[in-house]
Amino acid sequence: MRGRTEKLDRILGSINANFGQDWKKTTDDVFDEVTLKNLQQLISQGIINTIENVIATGKEGNVFRAKTIKGENRAVKIYRINTATFRKLEKYIEGDSRFKNSGNSPRDRIFTWAQKEYKNLHSMRAAGANVPQPYHVHKNIVVMQYLGWRFRPYPTVRELPPDKPEDFFEKLKLSVKAYRNHNLSHGDLSEYNIINRRGEPFIIDVGQAVPDSHPLYNQLHRRDMKNLHRFWKKYIPSLRKEDLKI
Repeated sequence: MRGRTEKLDRILGSINANFGQDWKKTTDDVFDEVTLKNLQQLISQGIINTIENVIATGKEGNVFRAKTIKGENRAVKIYRINTATFRKLEKYIEGDSRFKNSGNSPRDRIFTWAQKEYKNLHSMRAAGANVPQPYHVHKNIVVMQYLGWRFRPYPTVRELPPDKPEDFFEKLKLSVKAYRNHNLSHGDLSEYNIINRRGEPFIIDVGQAVPDSHPLYNQLHRRDMKNLHRFWKKYIPSLRKEDLKI
């Protein structure tokens, strides 16, 4: 236990006070020995320098704000290696022709999922969609653009609806059209994973996105559009379902 604590202190550096009483649970759930070694690899390569504070928590993993050696902010998404929830995500991997050799063990599948998110970010961004810029992926860790101001991440639209919903929604549709033209479906698009960056929409959490060769491609997109209509109808009363035929 002492060795693990010393290793955490060395890797994570100065921890933001926001961890508070959540610190022990966070380390127990996320920073297992394998993940610590993976983080050390990223630090040795100069990808990141320190982990500063947690900015989002989820069933599959947590997102942290990190800093590079130059003091630049990064978002570091760490998927939990020991989690049973990934069984629900198998359907997004199986049928994705890009990941035919995803391994059989839970750990291999988690590593595949991180690769999947990284590749989806690259593809969507290359298509012109507003998504975080991906920087690096290693095992169960994805390093990407930090969407926030200092230690505070920008809110989701659920937390902070835009002042000009019509303009915001039109910009959001451009991103959806962009990745659709690149033959991708997000698969979990809702108010929970659209960031409001000072009136600019950014789409996050793209690990489950699938290409048009996937059997769920159309079904997932229809569900996404249904979610968008449900949420945005509250702020744009004139919004029709036909407006979401993207």
